[in-house]
Amino acid sequence: MTIDPLLTEDDAENRRNRVESLGRIVKQIQRPHFEKLIRESINSGVVDITDWTIEAVRALLKVCAEENLRITLKDGTRYFMPVRYPKGQMLESLANAIVSGEW
Repeated sequence: MTIDPLLTEDDAENRRNRVESLGRIVKQIQRPHFEKLIRESINSGVVDITDWTIEAVRALLKVCAEENLRITLKDGTRYFMPVRYPKGQMLESLANAIVSGEW
């Protein structure tokens, strides 16, 4: 985790808001940069993924799985709190299910 320990609460909230806003427009080519931003910005709490692109959700789940982050995903009025993240293709399937509303 590369979150700056000297961040104020307001700075951390601003970073989270930036991630939540950018998640709505992330494309596949931008995914590595978005993953880096997530690593630098989020380490716990609730992340609002409402209207996020599939690539953004995949990036978030990948980072959470790699860093073993315990976060709650908010999608509209639905909340998800994965206890254990799947690996490989199952992680992609989870992202697809969340975005499509199947899960």
